[in-house]
Amino acid sequence: MKAIVKVKEPTSLTEHRARQHSSYTNLDKTDTRNSLLTEQGHICCYCMRRIPESGNTPGTKIEHFLCQEDHSHEELNYGNMLLACLGNEGSPKRLQTCDTKKGKLSLTHSPSNQARNIESLIKYKPNGEIYSSDETFNAELETVLNLNVKSLKDNRRIVYEEVQNRIRLEGKRKGSIALKKKFLELEKAKLLSLTNGKHNQFCMVGVYVIEKKLKKLN
Repeated sequence: MKAIVKVKEPTSLTEHRARQHSSYTNLDKTDTRNSLLTEQGHICCYCMRRIPESGNTPGTKIEHFLCQEDHSHEELNYGNMLLACLGNEGSPKRLQTCDTKKGKLSLTHSPSNQARNIESLIKYKPNGEIYSSDETFNAELETVLNLNVKSLKDNRRIVYEEVQNRIRLEGKRKGSIALKKKFLELEKAKLLSLTNGKHNQFCMVGVYVIEKKLKKLN
């Protein structure tokens, strides 16, 4: 899961909210969807899978962190909106993920809450498992979002192993600790950078591996 920095909401959303009888249902969501897609670097707000490039393309869901059913006054609040993948919609419940699995359930922490950086709460195991030392949030990752479904674990494991192997091989070539740290910081910057406005899928898994290595060198 990657922290999301919210940008200014689309003008069309601001204007829609000012109209009489405005609701999320009658909102033209194109601008809002495109804005969310851009600010998230084209990855799902929860699982970090690649999500479609066009706001008009089926395959994305505008997620309300505080669900509409219980928080109707927040349904047009841009700060409450995130963009999620379809989360295996239509599959059995045990295979569903992200917003599709979450439904109207609640999460303790939002990826866009700048007061509590979501990245500091998330860890990854070499087998691709995502977890948190916060017991409540850890349970939510498992049951509310179902982020340890096999397909996601496998994808994260691949990234974990690729980054781990790369820094292990390169580390042998770097003589000093200073050079090793410089290499790791450069690798981390690459993982956090955007290519044509897009983040790499599961980028924070690689960042986590590198940060673990950096701590050992300090």
